Amino acid sequence: MKIRAILASVSCSLILLGVGAVPVQAATSKVDPALQPAVSKKLTPAIKLKGAQNVRDLGGYKTKSGQRVKKDRLLRSDSLEKLTKADTKKLVKKYHLKEIFDLRTKKQMAEKPDVKIAGVKYLHASVLGTKSNYDNDDAGMYRDMANKPAAKQSYRKLLVAAAKDKKGALLFHCSHGMDRTGTAAAILYTILGVDKADIQRDYLLSNTQLNVDWAKPDLLNLFYSQVKGKYGSMNNYIKKGLKITPTQIKQIKANYLTKA
Repeated sequence: MKIRAILASVSCSLILLGVGAVPVQAATSKVDPALQPAVSKKLTPAIKLKGAQNVRDLGGYKTKSGQRVKKDRLLRSDSLEKLTKADTKKLVKKYHLKEIFDLRTKKQMAEKPDVKIAGVKYLHASVLGTKSNYDNDDAGMYRDMANKPAAKQSYRKLLVAAAKDKKGALLFHCSHGMDRTGTAAAILYTILGVDKADIQRDYLLSNTQLNVDWAKPDLLNLFYSQVKGKYGSMNNYIKKGLKITPTQIKQIKANYLTKA
């Protein structure tokens, strides 16, 4: 994560110097196009904001029940400290944003606080507890996201919020909108019945939107394998590890799926 932060800082510096929207990894190495799925207007469309690069709608996918994930209800993003007035207006007017759930550590929040939006409720629970620097140990981070008590508490709090969110949009995010946000999205999609291949596509779209190849199938699969090793399945993890009740699961489906 340290190397990622440095690369992101270099990109921001180039933008400030007037170079333009330079891809984060452009000056350092070539990215793997195989890890960058095409952006679609129909499935999890990108949301274009000036102050955030990795924002998209989770809606559009068809589920195992034949329903679809509703659009304009669940949003995911990278950090929101640079949102412009036009960005906040778009999120409120077009998406009826009601809640923002921050998955970052308290230190990260203090260093780069979200732009506050009037009328929007802010929630927070750090997936990684107090630790945010893994010295680019991505595998260690994904193991922690599957096993840390703080991670389970964070995911649970997000899911409880999702169960209560009957109107408007709920946006959740971390720093790059990739790892913590990616695993949180995978958990939500699992509840909604989205196929694993589609969950992986959404996960890899962070590469596309940031023009990097940091998100890798092996990392998401490591999260799955850690969960499966302890709980047997993602569904058991949600019920027993995250302690989400059948009533809450039913309500999440009612909130974010189209009618059958």
